[in-house]
Amino acid sequence: MAARSWPDQQIGEWQQWLELAQKAGLKIGLWDWDVVANTVTWSDETYRQCGLTRETFSGRVEDAVARIHPEDRARVEKAIQKVLAGGTEYAAQYRLARPDETICWIEAYGVVVRNDSSTHMLGMGIDVTNLKKAQQSGLESEEKYLLLLNSTAEGIYGLDLEGNCTFCNPACLRLLGYQALEDLLGKNMHALVHHTRTDGTPFPEDESQLYAAVREGEVSHVAEEVLWRADGTNFPSMYWSVPMYKEGVLVGAVVSFLDISEQRRTEQALRESEEKYRELVENATYGIFRSNHEGDFLDANPALVAMLGYGSKSELMTCNLNRDIYENPADRISILEMFATSGRVDSAEVNWKRKDGKTVSVRISGGQVRRKDGRVSHFEVIVEDITQRRNLEKQLLQAQKMEAVGRLAGGISHDFNNHLSIILGNADLLLEKTQSAEVKHYAEEIKIATQRAAQLTRQLLAFTRRQVRYPTLLDLYAVVSDIVKILRRLIGEDVQIVIEGETDLASIRADRGQVEQILMNLATNARDAMPNGGKFTLRTENVELGPGDMARYPYVRPGGYVRLSVSDTGVGMSEEVRTRAFEPFFTTKPVGKGTGLGLATVYAIVKQSGGYIWISSALGAGTTFDIYLPRAEGKADHLVDGLEGRSEYPKGTETILVLEDEEPLRAVTCECLAAGGYRVLQAGRGDQAIHVAQEYKGPIHLMVCDVVLPDMSGPSSFEGVKALHPEISAFYVSGYTEVSAAQKLIEKGAILLQKPVSRIDFMRTVDALLHPRAATAKGAQSQ
Repeated sequence: MAARSWPDQQIGEWQQWLELAQKAGLKIGLWDWDVVANTVTWSDETYRQCGLTRETFSGRVEDAVARIHPEDRARVEKAIQKVLAGGTEYAAQYRLARPDETICWIEAYGVVVRNDSSTHMLGMGIDVTNLKKAQQSGLESEEKYLLLLNSTAEGIYGLDLEGNCTFCNPACLRLLGYQALEDLLGKNMHALVHHTRTDGTPFPEDESQLYAAVREGEVSHVAEEVLWRADGTNFPSMYWSVPMYKEGVLVGAVVSFLDISEQRRTEQALRESEEKYRELVENATYGIFRSNHEGDFLDANPALVAMLGYGSKSELMTCNLNRDIYENPADRISILEMFATSGRVDSAEVNWKRKDGKTVSVRISGGQVRRKDGRVSHFEVIVEDITQRRNLEKQLLQAQKMEAVGRLAGGISHDFNNHLSIILGNADLLLEKTQSAEVKHYAEEIKIATQRAAQLTRQLLAFTRRQVRYPTLLDLYAVVSDIVKILRRLIGEDVQIVIEGETDLASIRADRGQVEQILMNLATNARDAMPNGGKFTLRTENVELGPGDMARYPYVRPGGYVRLSVSDTGVGMSEEVRTRAFEPFFTTKPVGKGTGLGLATVYAIVKQSGGYIWISSALGAGTTFDIYLPRAEGKADHLVDGLEGRSEYPKGTETILVLEDEEPLRAVTCECLAAGGYRVLQAGRGDQAIHVAQEYKGPIHLMVCDVVLPDMSGPSSFEGVKALHPEISAFYVSGYTEVSAAQKLIEKGAILLQKPVSRIDFMRTVDALLHPRAATAKGAQSQ
């Protein structure tokens, strides 16, 4: 702005005041009418009062006058003309008619400033609409105006050029701790309220921005300065100081201030809350992060860094959700769609990638944060690692599946094994009585099919841990060597079987039948993997599992083990097949060629024996199963008979009571015993067995007893018979017995055979109980 004479300078200061008023957000409308140019400049408040904007107002005086209510326009124009004709100032009250048809009452004050080249009318308009409404209710405008001033929470006081108080409102007295106007009027306000800084040092008046209004005539605003109360205490204050002019001459200033103690306490509480929030975020076990729409990280807590396997927050911050984190980019798109639809995502489950490439399952929840203009600024998300939970759920599902199959197997195995026993017994009798080679062939096929069906039931019970175990001290090398004769027939002539490793092994405690079952299942798998022949290797050795093994398999217990390695040179497994190999019902064989229970059974038996089993395999490179069974103290018993054994049936003349509720099975059992020379008594229920024992006067030497009967258990029935015939001994046969009950029988020294029982095994058990010395001698002769 070019330099002017005093009036021009006053105009310039007024224009500066207009700008400062706009910046300070005052509610007083200011305007400057250039009479020569016939244009007018408004402050923002004047635009609001008139209901116009800078875009909808032309800036011409006639358009400004047009906003004055028609009923007031002539009176205002007359007052303005009177001032222009020679006056210097005017005051008027009038209505403004806004475009939206509302009315704004204005209390206007104006002054004329003239020089040789220009004439300006400067004015201010105060919105007194509320006061006018009060007047319409019968109240005086001045009382309402004072009420408005006196009711404000801001402290307001006036200053003359010397800094003395000229007026103040009740809020000023209250905030400064004074009782009456006389306590402040005429007093130097700096000496009363600004005299000292917060650190106790003097605060010179010429350094206080509050007095810039009376020193330089400038509007000043200070965000925080300490003010002192009458009682000597102080408080932080925010204040505005606006100069006052009269007839163009600076006469003082109006000061308004607020006690911002509560605001500062709130800000401090907010800072503390933010610190606590930051501490909570930093120490949270859940991952927390902010990201933009493009997937860039804006912030992340340590838990998220650890969850994704990065070395530092700065390293993670270089990543992008779409590029580096989401395993499936479509999941990221789905999450963004959820945000767009509802503004939130709640418990959405997706797979993420760690830095090392491993997959981690996560559950994410969060919301989008918007700017003031309504656009999305960023997303705030909480992440829960549910990988372990999902793995546990899979394990639980697997356990439930095994439990269901176990219940099914247990439920059907009793009756099923009874039927198999009938078939097997009759096939044995048929083999003994026929001379026809063709009939013998068919009978042998019946026996083979029956044994396979029995093996399937045993597999079901084994992998669900419902099979009764008979653990004894075993020499693993001896068991492997003994079963090789059967494995050769099972695996085929085009597969070479090799036994390697140590022969002087530590003992293991396991069920021999289950160990043989492991070997037969693995041999069957190896045969299928080598359709064109190959090499099947069995290797045994003593080993130690130590820290290195625990590093690979944390669940391993260190110590001494006997390792059985079973290898083939077959087609091998892919990584996907290898990881699922022990899963029940999983098979790569064609439909009808495999049950998916073989390896599941092997795994269950190994775990039930306290051991471990691991697979090494690759496509085209064969497969190796490494089985570790814990060493046991003591020397293993020497193997007797094995699976091949002798073919003749032992005979005798003693009396045997057969207790079996299944009539066809009872019949075939009695016939086998009678064919061996024994006198046979029979019963279908426990009470019938006791009645038969009461009626029979001679000695009863042996009782063959089913465990599960319609009226009472087999052991209870035996106790009733033994009370009548103390000389009697017994052994039990069962299609299926709950493992706990069966193990109790075994622990008491009872002999328990699982149906179906071959005729040779059945007759040998009878012979061993009735002729112990003879059986021992025969066993010694067979070694």
